[in-house]
Amino acid sequence: MSALNWSQVIDRPTERLEFGACHVNLAWRRHKGSQNKFLGLESAFSTSNHRLTLLLQDVNSNYNAQNHPERGQALFAAVWFIDSPWAILCSPTHATLVQRQALEALAEQKVRNDQTVETLRLLFEVTSPAIRKKLDNSFYDRVLRQR
Repeated sequence: MSALNWSQVIDRPTERLEFGACHVNLAWRRHKGSQNKFLGLESAFSTSNHRLTLLLQDVNSNYNAQNHPERGQALFAAVWFIDSPWAILCSPTHATLVQRQALEALAEQKVRNDQTVETLRLLFEVTSPAIRKKLDNSFYDRVLRQR
C-alpha cells in the first residue's frame, strides 16, 4: 500500500463520484442512484447546492439535510471515484486522503453507531498531518484544481 498524496487526485468532471456520509443518527449511508452522485470533484466541493462544505458546515444551507433532520448533524463525508486508490474523507473542518477500500468496507447503517463514528475518526486521525487540508469554500481551487 503506497502513501497517498494530493497529486494523485485528478478530477474527472464527466464522471460520477461515489459518496458516503456519517451522521449522528445514521452511522453510514451511501448514495446509490447516479442522479444523486456528484459529477466530478468541483461539483462535490465547489459548485453543487449539496456540496460537502454545506453538508458538514451549515446544515441549514444544505437542502437534503433540511429535508432529513432525523439524520442529525453530518460528522464525516467522503467522495471517491469507483476505481481510484484514494478517497477524500472530510470532517467539518478538514479533508484528508484515505484508502478507498477502507470506506467501501463500511457497512451501510441506518441507525446511530458510535463505533462507526470512532472508526471514521481514527481513519481520519491516522493520516499524515501533511496531507490534511482546511475544508472551506476555496478547498477545490487551492487543493484540487489542476494548475
